[in-house]
Amino acid sequence: MTERPPLSARLRVAALAAHAALLAGLPLAGGLTGALLALLLLAPLPGLWRGRTYTYAWASMLLVFYIAGLLVNRTPLTAALAVIGALEFLALLLFVRARSVEARRAA
Repeated sequence: MTERPPLSARLRVAALAAHAALLAGLPLAGGLTGALLALLLLAPLPGLWRGRTYTYAWASMLLVFYIAGLLVNRTPLTAALAVIGALEFLALLLFVRARSVEARRAA
């Protein structure tokens, strides 16, 4: 029987998958403006990829503005991207929480 990966590892994968979906979907939803917004989402990508808790924390604050902007447009694609953004927001916050619990248990 194999052991399941820790919760933080699974949340990290979920956050990276949602981040990639947003990066791919923003140019489709918003044209040139969406492409420029997607470029701004590249800023936290190295820290997210390396699993840095600090980056996960500040990226969640950045994501709130993206979700709000997507909800204003009210097209089916932007609504789907807003849901993906909300899922990423949850994954980011839960990752930070799980990481801190795992660090406390290890200490």
